Amino acid sequence: MNDRKPRIRPAALAALLAVALGLSSVPASAALDPRFDPSKLTIPSLHPIKEVKPSRAVLGNGLVLYLLENHDLPVVLGQSYVKGSSLWEPANKVGLGGLTGEVMRSGGSAAHSGDWLDDRLAAIGASISTRIDEDLATAGFRCLSENTKEVLGLLAEVMRKPAFPEDKIELSKVSLRRQIAGRNDEMLDVLQRTSAFAVYGKDSPYARVPEYATVEAITRADCVKMHAQCFAPNRTVLVIYGDFKKSDMQRLVAGAFGDWKRDPAATPALPPLPARAGNRVVFAPKDDVTQSAVVFTHIGFKADSPDYADMEVLERALGGGFQSRLFNHVRTQRGLAYATGANSGAGFLRPGLFFAYSLTRNDSVMAALDLVRDEVRRITREPVTPEELKVARDAVQNSFVFNFEQPSAVAFRAGFYEMAGYPQDFLQRYQKALESVTATSMLAAGQRQIEPDKLVTVIVGKEKEFDRPLAAVGPTVERMDITIPPPPSKAGAAAGAASPEALARGREWLKRAADKAGGAPAWAAIKSWSEDSKVSVSMGG
Repeated sequence: MNDRKPRIRPAALAALLAVALGLSSVPASAALDPRFDPSKLTIPSLHPIKEVKPSRAVLGNGLVLYLLENHDLPVVLGQSYVKGSSLWEPANKVGLGGLTGEVMRSGGSAAHSGDWLDDRLAAIGASISTRIDEDLATAGFRCLSENTKEVLGLLAEVMRKPAFPEDKIELSKVSLRRQIAGRNDEMLDVLQRTSAFAVYGKDSPYARVPEYATVEAITRADCVKMHAQCFAPNRTVLVIYGDFKKSDMQRLVAGAFGDWKRDPAATPALPPLPARAGNRVVFAPKDDVTQSAVVFTHIGFKADSPDYADMEVLERALGGGFQSRLFNHVRTQRGLAYATGANSGAGFLRPGLFFAYSLTRNDSVMAALDLVRDEVRRITREPVTPEELKVARDAVQNSFVFNFEQPSAVAFRAGFYEMAGYPQDFLQRYQKALESVTATSMLAAGQRQIEPDKLVTVIVGKEKEFDRPLAAVGPTVERMDITIPPPPSKAGAAAGAASPEALARGREWLKRAADKAGGAPAWAAIKSWSEDSKVSVSMGG
């Protein structure tokens, strides 16, 4: 919710290149003109945040409603934040939460099928989405203002009475199986998963991942139960922004959600987090790579900590950009990494993970490890220089404006803060705290939030090409097996073997999928297609 990483858009990049090319043809005398010297530019302070307050109301069933009108465009956006979590899924059915959130939308409601929803929403240029993630569940919509009543009603159907048809559950399982099959393909995915195993423990709900066996075990009854656990009006904050009148929208929401029965049961608590343990070394072999990775990590803190502002500036100084210590020392000066950086460890709904990492050649893993470890220790032992402080704090403050890039962000942030238990003026307090960050306060925060002696060292890569033996890192190295267990149905069968019944069922599914898309004539009629997408690029070094 508070992502302040600078983003570079293609248009902006093109403009910068044009300026650079233009300057290359300017005479040397003009280039020395002090008016064009960046070091002499005066950068004004950021203005205080202009306070915009959405209206707040509570329905009789406990649903909290935030509304903010904006008539610039004939568009209405809605987002609900729900105190639900995929972590509530049973250990033998990991993947249930994500699957349930997906099929809520793809399977439609008791009144309208998912395929009907696809067609109708496409016809009116609208969308509805649902998710159940580790920290919260969400359901949202976007539509033209003239279709608000209809789309809001469809959202209510999906949130309250999803159908969970068997065919859509099976399609979602296919997607999960595909993800399982490819989860060792990318180094960063393996590093992230291994780090979670190392910090939380392999059997922790925070580290569990779907397996073929857990996905195969999921039933429709499980989806119905998971939905009931998560979605209830008294766990929901609904935010609506855009082209409408407040009084009209209040009536629409009351009509769509007012008779939704509240859940008398207490909201389940999230699983407890483990305490930071002693220093450990965890290694996951990945022999099909020329680049390996190393990360130092342990459990972080919540963003409501008094140390939040100091730690965000510390992150920037340590490993948050091209002028950070890690980038300068590991990549620029030593040439050992094509990517390196750090994260403060802040999380909004629960403590995040502090980490400092480097991706490097197999034959320089240990050298990069030494440098990253030294910089983490140094940031907790001595204050940054005045120049480092200014560069890091200015970068955080200047990127702060991206919190307000879209006017709708004010409304959605209000709903998220209520669901997460944060004060509505959290960002105003954060902005004020940033102004008070000093080298001394940052050092004190780093000493409280980073414990070098309790960091877990995680290494992923090709061991036989390392520049030093793993034993040089520590006396005990825990080796993690990242092999993907086979599906239960294939555990005792020859690879690729399938029964005639399974083959017949597969052909049936393929035919049904093709028929849903219009059959062979529809596919043959396709000559070309176009896609629209939005991409954000974060330059973190």
